[in-house]
Amino acid sequence: MVAVIKNLASLFHPLPQYTRNFVKEDFKLYKYLFIGLFLFLAIAVNYWLNFETTYVSSIKDFSRFFRFMAFYGSAYFGGVIITRISEKNWRYLKNYSFWILSLIGIILISANSAYRGAYDLAKSFVDLKSYIFVGRLLSEFKYVFTTLFPLLIVWWFIRKKNDSFFGLTTKDVFFKPYFLLLALMVPLIVLAAQNASFLETYPTFKSYGTEQHWGVPIGWLVAVYEFLYASAFLSVELLFRGFLVIGLARIMGKDVILPMVCVYAFLHFEKPMGEAISSIFGGYLLGIFAYYSKNIWGGVFIHVGVA
Repeated sequence: MVAVIKNLASLFHPLPQYTRNFVKEDFKLYKYLFIGLFLFLAIAVNYWLNFETTYVSSIKDFSRFFRFMAFYGSAYFGGVIITRISEKNWRYLKNYSFWILSLIGIILISANSAYRGAYDLAKSFVDLKSYIFVGRLLSEFKYVFTTLFPLLIVWWFIRKKNDSFFGLTTKDVFFKPYFLLLALMVPLIVLAAQNASFLETYPTFKSYGTEQHWGVPIGWLVAVYEFLYASAFLSVELLFRGFLVIGLARIMGKDVILPMVCVYAFLHFEKPMGEAISSIFGGYLLGIFAYYSKNIWGGVFIHVGVA
């Protein structure tokens, strides 16, 4: 039996070793209990009161950005405080680079969530019969301007010799274990697909009759949409696992993982509750893998594959 388990673990190499190493170094029962309690209460309040939709995202004035700043900031810095209290070490909180970079991360996450102008922009150059579909395309394409370009500028100023662009590197890239992980997730995805709340959200592609209005095969619309949809996941991985993990690891060390997990969970609060809960475990594991491998391609592969 032990031999069978070892053989199975070898198929996923080096991911099990990454996880064992990190848990051995980082795990403290009370720290993880407090993080779990913090996220449990946040999820309960959000889905009980419909908190994000009612008090944060539905506000249509400029204050929405600052509401998201407070929303995501409480998640991230709440995770930082819990982690630091449990470690009884406030070392990097005295480092101004930590505050500058972490605030940049919260600003970018908030800007992504707060910007809802894609549909108004679409109305300015397409007719009313197709603006909704074009607006969906622009809402996925926005990450190029709200994530990719800003992070490229940040990386340019803080990079050191031989640094990759926050994990966008071909070094030490391996897909086999991620492919196996994706295969294991297929039954869970099929099970989730039977849930009404998931079916209200997914699949995200809807043509709104645009193929008839434009006179093009719907396959072309699917291809363009899915390409931009996949590129959005690249930006998400670049921001959460690339910037918040790989980028801040030299300042925070192993402490980068749990605060990232907290804010990543908050990112899913307008999605089905099951997805928000699963994002905690997924974000934790993908954060560990990025922390050790120093690349984010595995997370991109998993995200795109599941989507």
